Amino acid sequence: MVFSHLAFSQNWKLVSNTITFKVKHAFGSTAEGSFKGLNSSIYFDTNQLSKTSMNTSLEARTIDTDLGLRDKTLRGTKYFDVEKYPTIRITCTQVERDAKANEYLGTFEVTIKNKTKSLKIPFNFIQTSNTGQFRATFQINRLDFSIGESSALLGDIVTIFVTLNTIVI
Repeated sequence: MVFSHLAFSQNWKLVSNTITFKVKHAFGSTAEGSFKGLNSSIYFDTNQLSKTSMNTSLEARTIDTDLGLRDKTLRGTKYFDVEKYPTIRITCTQVERDAKANEYLGTFEVTIKNKTKSLKIPFNFIQTSNTGQFRATFQINRLDFSIGESSALLGDIVTIFVTLNTIVI
């Protein structure tokens, strides 16, 4: 049974997650990868969206594209500079209902390499009994966060896919 608009407060504990990305690469190919090491604190109540609190952090060093040399380059100073900036932070500042049931639009402060940008990110939330799943797909311009430089070989726009599986605590 799926519930939407439940009438009680919800603190959510992350039980699993998937964070992947795609970016256009040389000669029409696509580079793909993932991140691990997500920590989160989530308070989300569909009846009291103004009280939403979502704070997440991600270990930048966990970037994985299945190519060791590329991963080493991405962890280096030209891209993520993980020694100096080990954490990617995402904090929700506002949530509102979107057009369809279980769809929301969040305003998130995304910080990568000490650069913070406010992004509107649409997401879905489905609750079944005491479990919940948050899903989002959105894009960022990597140059806004000084991740590499403009290049004919690497696209500027990165598409990010997030799935968070949670339980009520």
